[in-house]
Amino acid sequence: VTTVKNVSPEYSGRLQVITGENNTNTTIIGAVPVYAPVHNVEISSGSFISERDQKNMTKVAVLGPTTALDLFGEGQDPIGQKIRISGQTFTIIGVTASKGSSGPNNQDDRIYVPLSTALKQLFGSKYLTSIAIEAKDENSMNQAINEIGYLLLANHKLTDPTKADFSIMSQSEILETATQITGTLTTLLSGVAAISLLVGGIGIMNIM
Repeated sequence: VTTVKNVSPEYSGRLQVITGENNTNTTIIGAVPVYAPVHNVEISSGSFISERDQKNMTKVAVLGPTTALDLFGEGQDPIGQKIRISGQTFTIIGVTASKGSSGPNNQDDRIYVPLSTALKQLFGSKYLTSIAIEAKDENSMNQAINEIGYLLLANHKLTDPTKADFSIMSQSEILETATQITGTLTTLLSGVAAISLLVGGIGIMNIM
């Protein structure tokens, strides 16, 4: 594969997180250091997961701003504080800058831990949930998708692309899907509002 700049193996799942009297159920992402540049994650305070954290399977965590607020409240510095994830204690080393939410996908409400720690200590998994890949440039995107597809087919010992046991989605496809979902929700809410107005109008007429 000649068109790829960075590869970010990842594992994600939801777990309960506790600190003191506060707790929240949020997305836990097992990540490697290159996750940050691939996903344009910026740090507002502290630091992101390092290669040493990944290699040594350390119990450190980087919080999204919404998760930090839920667990520690307004105006509190969570750096150096402890949280418990599935009964295991993690030390907070960083807080990410706000990226906002897109529908149910709130990028500020999540916790990043080393991928090795997530796989072996939190989820007990031998598999990844996704691999994020950054192409060398915008013009290489389609070629990168083709190269990656053929590589995975070969590794999975498949010759027919229609029988692929994996899926590849580009950023533009993800954006298009999100736009379609948003449009559907808008139409649905408009319909509910119209029905509510109609029922309310009938109710007022009956009262009069």
